[in-house]
Amino acid sequence: MAKLERLVLQGFKSFKRKASVPFPSGFSVVTGPNGSGKSNIGDAISFVLGKTSSRLMRAKKSQELIFHGGKKKGGSEYAIVTLYFDNHDNNLPLPEKNPSISRRINQKGVSTYRLNGKVVTRQQIVDIFAQAGIHHDGHNIIQQGDVTQIVEMDAVERREILDEISGIAEYDDKKKKAEKELEKIDDKVKEAEIILNEKVQIIEKLKTDRDAALEYKKAVDNLDKIRNASALKSYDEAEKGLEISSKKIEEKEKQFEALEKEIKELDGKLEKEENALETLTKKVLKASNNIEITKKIERLRSNIEITKDKIISRRSEIDRLHDMIDRIQSLSIGRGASPAIKDLLKMKGVCGTFANLVSVPGDYATAVEIAAGGHMSDVVVDSTGTAVKCVQYLKSNKAGRARFIPLDKIQSFKKGNLPKDAIGWLSDLVEYSPRYSAAIKYVLGSTACVKDIEIAKKISSTQRLRMVSLDGDIMEASGAITGGYFKRRLKTTADTTDYVKEKAELEKEIEKLEVVLRSYNKDLEKYADEEVGTETTNFERERVKIDERLKRIREKRNEAYEDRVELQQTIGKLNVQRARWEAKHDGFRVNLEARTKRKEKKDIEKEVEEFMKMPSSKLNEMETNLVERIDLMGPVNMKSIDDFETIKEEFDDFKEKVDKIVTEKNSILETITTIETKRLTTFSATLTEVSKNFKTVYRELTGGEADLELEGENDMNTGLLIKASPGGKKLLNIDSLSGGEKTLTAFAFLFAIQRHKPSPFYILDEADAALDEMNTRKIVDLIKKQSKLAQFIVISHNDTLVREGDQIYGVTMDDGESKILSIELPKDLRGKAN
Repeated sequence: MAKLERLVLQGFKSFKRKASVPFPSGFSVVTGPNGSGKSNIGDAISFVLGKTSSRLMRAKKSQELIFHGGKKKGGSEYAIVTLYFDNHDNNLPLPEKNPSISRRINQKGVSTYRLNGKVVTRQQIVDIFAQAGIHHDGHNIIQQGDVTQIVEMDAVERREILDEISGIAEYDDKKKKAEKELEKIDDKVKEAEIILNEKVQIIEKLKTDRDAALEYKKAVDNLDKIRNASALKSYDEAEKGLEISSKKIEEKEKQFEALEKEIKELDGKLEKEENALETLTKKVLKASNNIEITKKIERLRSNIEITKDKIISRRSEIDRLHDMIDRIQSLSIGRGASPAIKDLLKMKGVCGTFANLVSVPGDYATAVEIAAGGHMSDVVVDSTGTAVKCVQYLKSNKAGRARFIPLDKIQSFKKGNLPKDAIGWLSDLVEYSPRYSAAIKYVLGSTACVKDIEIAKKISSTQRLRMVSLDGDIMEASGAITGGYFKRRLKTTADTTDYVKEKAELEKEIEKLEVVLRSYNKDLEKYADEEVGTETTNFERERVKIDERLKRIREKRNEAYEDRVELQQTIGKLNVQRARWEAKHDGFRVNLEARTKRKEKKDIEKEVEEFMKMPSSKLNEMETNLVERIDLMGPVNMKSIDDFETIKEEFDDFKEKVDKIVTEKNSILETITTIETKRLTTFSATLTEVSKNFKTVYRELTGGEADLELEGENDMNTGLLIKASPGGKKLLNIDSLSGGEKTLTAFAFLFAIQRHKPSPFYILDEADAALDEMNTRKIVDLIKKQSKLAQFIVISHNDTLVREGDQIYGVTMDDGESKILSIELPKDLRGKAN
């Protein structure tokens, strides 16, 4: 163990001059009269050990530890105390075998520590001493009043001494710190749980909205898929119908080409026979007296036949064209038009619907359809009378209603100045027969066509008129605006216009041919009267044969021509059918592209694969049910889907934090439990050992029995009871003992503590003041026994104790200054009372 070899002090309290006190092993006594300064020796040692409280060293402030002087002697500038140790056992964690530790304090109260002359911190010194079992506040230093204090303190205060020496103060600090942390974390947990409950309510409400939104979205997605499947089925149906119609047309056109070839061959044969007839006629003419008349008659007959064939052919073509026009007009009028309305178009004086009388270039189709509006279906007639007849017809047939535009009464719009930025008046941008000019100008004449709505806005700031944009936005003269997305339905009438023109040309040609035919017949009658029999029998027979052949060829050609006309009509019907399929196909394609955002067809088929297997009737039923279901759902917060995910993520993060806080709380609780367990274990071990030591020491002092126990069994927070039975008496609480017995018991308790935490040296500063001579002897005997194991430095003026010291130092006071003297007692005085 580290031994205290020597104490050197200067300027400390009552010691002005440098003084050195050696402390050999064993039992050293420092004695002197009261007020001599002997207790300052113990204070000096405590001063170096690191004691910070000046009051515990009997000074009001640290500067009072410095020698303050007297009437004849001045005070010191500083105080310095040095302890020298024997460290051959390496008990101090230092390499030196004889280290020195000093502490110096100046008048400003600044304290400095040195280890072997080098400045160090107080904490370094405290740590070095602690490793050697030396503590400035340990129970190896018993000062004046400590024994009395043990006697007078209550049971809880005594137990706190065990708390201190067992080191559970460290556990108490940890527990208090943990409890403070627990208090803080508990508040966090409560606050977090409140917030978490609020978030749970929010997220449950949002989940309900989210589930409704997901259900709605699923229904809408399924509805979209069903509609896509229906659109795809319709598209495929139209594509198939278009393919079949195209194949049929291709087949009929091949038949038509074959008939054309047959007719051409027949025309060749006919020409050959006609040439033969002409040759025969020439022969007849040579044999005839009226050659010229006969020649003219034959030519007239031939011309008559040719003209008749042309008239028949033109009429067949007119019938075909009329059928084509009728079919295309029925398409333009719209699906679902009643037969009676269609029949109106065949009545005399009815020119047609407005839509079929105007030819619209493709660029202006949307603008015309929007501007004309309901007038597209108006029926144009030649007069008011015709309009009245048509109205009566509709009434009598209960065929609905129609609006009529009579050309003899309608007043067209008088055009003003065309705005600079306008494209033109709509009536000037379409094509039509001059005959229908009044109707066209009535419907379209008041509307100017502009590029877009912005141009219309610009024009409207300076000029009031009706304008329509190319994409169908319309601005009225009043300022009202109609616009948005528009799907064009108007079919331009370029095809029917060509047919109408061709039909009109054929009718004019027939009129001319009929005039020519009448002229031929008159001439024939005239020349027939003048003709006389000039033909020979043979020539007549030959001509009859030729006529028969011509007749057969013509009949065959007529049959082929009629077949061709019929085939043309069939092809026309098929073309109309194909046009319908094309219209459907285009419409379904546009609808499909609009619905599917122009995805690849194979991708769409994959998306709606399950629905494509279902019949259209089933899809229609499902669509109806889904629409009703979606309507019943009412308003749905679609934003809740994303909001839920965001809030859920935030909730999960927050819950994770809450879980961490709860885990932290549980960890703190576990820590407190662990600390409490270790605290109890450490305290119990200390109590057991100190109690054992107490019994031993007490028995050595008095020969009696003693014990330590807690007021509450196994409750380390209750007081500590000290019980003793000196001289065979009944075991009593320390409070029930006499004064001397209490003092001995307190000494036994302190020595028991010292044995529990042994120190290299012990200091007793007048701890024996309350003992009588007999009890002092008992204490002296115990000290002498213990001094074989550790150094004892006893400060006392008790003669009984002083005489037993191995070495004795006397302290005297000379003119306010303490001095130390080494005292050698005669051998015959040692161990004897004065």
